[in-house]
Amino acid sequence: MIFCKRRVCPAGQVTEFCMQLSGLKWRVKNFTPGDIYVALGEYDELCNVRIAPGESEVLIDRDPRTGTRRTARLVQVHAEITGEVEVLYV
Repeated sequence: MIFCKRRVCPAGQVTEFCMQLSGLKWRVKNFTPGDIYVALGEYDELCNVRIAPGESEVLIDRDPRTGTRRTARLVQVHAEITGEVEVLYV
């Protein structure tokens, strides 16, 4: 069973991907012409992952203070340039 969402993310805004189920691992693919910044759960400007144009990353949800595993349903993306982003349950 595949859980996937793909949508256009406007430049300079945080776009929420509220997924159907909670997951430990999420693959985020950047189809925009610029960098995107991704956070699992609430978006934090200081604690996020940068993904270059045309690239993808597998993000594992962990508590930044303790390193323990969590499961997230919310993936938030900040795009530098308007374009499509895909979030896929791994």
